[in-house]
Amino acid sequence: MDYRTMVNPTYLTAKGTVFMLAVAGNEDAKRMIAGLRLDNSIVKRDPSDNLVSEADAKALMTGVTVPIEARYAALSRILKKDGYKNLLDVACGYTPRALFCHNNGISYAGLDVPVVAEELQSFADKEGLGRVYHGGDATNAASLCAAVEGFEGKVLISCEGLLQYLSPSEFEQFLDGVRQILEKHSGAFVTSDMGVVYDLFAKANMSSPETYDASRKRTMKESNIYNNGVGRMDPQKVRAFVEARGLKVEVLPFYYGDENLSMLQGIPEQWKEKFLDLLKNACVWKMTLDPDYTQKASVSGAEKIENLTVDYITNDSVLEMTVSGRIDTISAPVILKVFDECGDGISAVRVKAQELEYISSAGLRTLMIMVKKLGQGNVTVEGASDEVKEIFTVTGFDGMIPLL
Repeated sequence: MDYRTMVNPTYLTAKGTVFMLAVAGNEDAKRMIAGLRLDNSIVKRDPSDNLVSEADAKALMTGVTVPIEARYAALSRILKKDGYKNLLDVACGYTPRALFCHNNGISYAGLDVPVVAEELQSFADKEGLGRVYHGGDATNAASLCAAVEGFEGKVLISCEGLLQYLSPSEFEQFLDGVRQILEKHSGAFVTSDMGVVYDLFAKANMSSPETYDASRKRTMKESNIYNNGVGRMDPQKVRAFVEARGLKVEVLPFYYGDENLSMLQGIPEQWKEKFLDLLKNACVWKMTLDPDYTQKASVSGAEKIENLTVDYITNDSVLEMTVSGRIDTISAPVILKVFDECGDGISAVRVKAQELEYISSAGLRTLMIMVKKLGQGNVTVEGASDEVKEIFTVTGFDGMIPLL
């Protein structure tokens, strides 16, 4: 059993991007799909899902794909215009960006959860791209820095589609890694996550957009995915948050009008008008180090890629786990493995967290898997620091997992 897929459910939806780009005519995307023999079921409509009519399903898929194609074009423009020769693609998913960079003389590093990175690297090996994919966690500064080892010159860091899932504490950890890379290499961090409301594109031409909201909410709940991240917060508050941590924000256009997006061709004129309006009102954030920032960083991300120890005993039917270090995408599967191997005789889990430094959403999902099996109230966290307790509180997980 691969516990990594259980604590990282978003790895499935990561495949959707490459199929959308293929629909938009991206030849590199088609090449990657063929090379990895990817199954298109992730973007096929489930016939049993009656929430969306056939007409709305078509409008939805077009609306989802338009900003994905535009986003790919926007990053390509920045890479070429600013002359970057190094790209760190955080939460890269199954984007064909590695092929684009290879064809344009740009050194590429794609970072994603280990189960995704391993599959993508198998494709890179077949294509002769070298070691370009790295398993890691966006909140783990050490894994971010390790991915760019060997880069010479300034680095462009990109991150698309992730920030809507990152809580403020996770975003703060991520920014620490970004800052470390920029301090060493110089360059910039770019994302459209704060400047593009992807849900508006998805619903723009649906006759019943409320069905989209209901379906999305259901999916997030079933997968224990935190869905109120910084990408969905007030952009001005997020900007203040970023600037308070030593990064200047420059707002760039998301769409210039000369991209010749294929998804805007052959669709009803009223659809096109709505999409163009959304594209022209969207933006990209470009963040660089603030030379006037002198305050010491308020947070330190992971100093080591793997920093978790788990000691456990079973007392009658109670599993007692003492955790030390960080629980993130990289380490969370260890906890789930311990729980699973203890068998069906476990009726409760007590996590002793006095030495727990940090827990990411992957760690919270791991605990929720236990809750769903044992019942609410039967998984408790004891002795956590105020910082760790705040993560539970902000994400709402304290309502399902008692903090003692």
